[in-house]
Amino acid sequence: MPGTINEWLAAAALIFSLLNTLWMWISRPARDVGDRLQTLKSEGDLRWTQTMDNLKEHDRRIQRVEDGVQHLPTKDDLHEVADQVTRLGTELEGISRVVTRIDDFLRQGGKR
Repeated sequence: MPGTINEWLAAAALIFSLLNTLWMWISRPARDVGDRLQTLKSEGDLRWTQTMDNLKEHDRRIQRVEDGVQHLPTKDDLHEVADQVTRLGTELEGISRVVTRIDDFLRQGGKR
């Protein structure tokens, strides 16, 4: 029985070791980038300052675009305008028929 417990402990230690190695291998690029950014930031590197300025300018540009988009008409607004133009066209056709009949009447000299 003591051999069985030792075998299970050894297997658990091996699995833990493999998982730890896998985690360290996966997270290494993130740590390297974080270390590099911290070094640039602490040294006051010109590239860091330029990068941060570029990000702030990019954020301002996105904000201006978002502010402009809020005032644009929506799909429903455009659909409503299209419906109104269609109704107006229908009314104009009716008025055109009436004007044509009046014109024809006047050209005939007012006689029926």
